[in-house]
Amino acid sequence: MAPVFSLLSTFTLFTALATSVVANPSAGANHVRRQDPSTEELVPFLDYEAIKQAADAALTEDLERRGLVEPGTAAKKRSLLPTCPRVSVRKEWRKLTKAEKRAYIKATKCLQSKPDYGISPISDKMYDAFVYIHENNWFGFHATASFPVWHRWFVWLREVTLREQCGYSGPTPYWNYTMDYKDLFASPFFTEPETGFGTHGTVPYEAMTGATGYKVDNGAFANLFVNLPEPHYLTRNFTLWKDSDPNQQYGKAFGNWVSPQQVQTTLAAQTFWDFEKVLDGIGAPMSLGVHNTVHFNNNGDWYGPGWLANTKYFPFASTAPNDPAFFPHHAYVDAVFWKWQQAPGHQYDYGGSTNISDPTQNDAKITDLLPFSGFGPDIPVALTLRTEAFPLCYTYSF
Repeated sequence: MAPVFSLLSTFTLFTALATSVVANPSAGANHVRRQDPSTEELVPFLDYEAIKQAADAALTEDLERRGLVEPGTAAKKRSLLPTCPRVSVRKEWRKLTKAEKRAYIKATKCLQSKPDYGISPISDKMYDAFVYIHENNWFGFHATASFPVWHRWFVWLREVTLREQCGYSGPTPYWNYTMDYKDLFASPFFTEPETGFGTHGTVPYEAMTGATGYKVDNGAFANLFVNLPEPHYLTRNFTLWKDSDPNQQYGKAFGNWVSPQQVQTTLAAQTFWDFEKVLDGIGAPMSLGVHNTVHFNNNGDWYGPGWLANTKYFPFASTAPNDPAFFPHHAYVDAVFWKWQQAPGHQYDYGGSTNISDPTQNDAKITDLLPFSGFGPDIPVALTLRTEAFPLCYTYSF
């Protein structure tokens, strides 16, 4: 069998994967679902009104930069907003103390016992709410201009939830996998016995029509049970490429796609859309980019339970947040985006295609709304472009 990526470019693959998961109707039979969560203030610890006011101020700043409103108009609106109580600093996983790692792991597990306030029709657990939000908004916010900004807000929402629902007070971690590019599987992020996220396990996990990978039976999240799109154990498959790529053509390339040099290539992009295309490997048959490589590397829940798609090569990607490693991974993707924004002229640069099937379509705007299935108000792209400002209030340590 020919290696799957010799047949498809990354962009074509994403188009093929852009299929909505059909949820198990019985899973949420006893869970009350609001008719239109986007119009309700469902989550009690989010200040919906302040977020809307901050969005208005961010849009006004854009108008001011373009000379369409009087200078100082945005500053007046900003002066009415809450200020950041502090600007938190996100740190690489290895820089957290053992106590901070334990606290983060405990808070992550805690989400499985907290209410989701009606966000998901499938489960009433907050852990699953984030999987549902990602699944529900997958198609429009991957391999498009909105990918970096949508995921920035998504990771921030989870950070706030860990703090508000589960009392986590430590730094939000990111996993800088460029440090492990020569052997991602051997990273202490996975392999530390007590605080690692676990490897691919030893027990093949099969369900319905095919193998999805191995139940994660070691590390901090051993035997974690998740519920979307069907109840199952958390799975990964670090060995897929041994079967599908016997010559290791792509397996060897994986490390290069997340190497420090590849990050520098990504950061060298001159426009936002060029940055996103390199980040995601859009239109590049022999590159998955700094983002997608890790998904393809880990498989299992990183590309959804393969048995629902009836093939191990094209399982659903939309439920990837089942894996708790998803969030430190995406925090690093955001860190790369943050670093790119620090170059002159990049902070508010935004554009490109909103169409996953046509990367040449140039229609993305800073006023475009990003939906989160009722987890806070829908927000404009403009609100995501400066992390040190309210309400995001964070920066990075490298």
